[in-house]
Amino acid sequence: MKRSLIMSTFLLVFLAAGCSTGPQGQPGPQGAAAPANDHDRDAQRERDAQRERDAQAERDRQGNTPSCPAGEHAATDRDGRPTCVRD
Repeated sequence: MKRSLIMSTFLLVFLAAGCSTGPQGQPGPQGAAAPANDHDRDAQRERDAQRERDAQAERDRQGNTPSCPAGEHAATDRDGRPTCVRD
């Protein structure tokens, strides 16, 4: 019994001492973010380029439907571009 009382007191003091310590000193000023490595930078550039290609393709699909003269109608060619063809 005496042994368990001594051990529990020791553990309680150890726990209180560990919880009461705070950070030492003042934190320094925050610097700029760490530079990304080349792989991350390349992946980001590729992702941005793909988004731009997707946006351009969407603009091409939506905004370039030709107004065809009488006797012709709009159709898409092999490359997916809209063109006018005869009826």
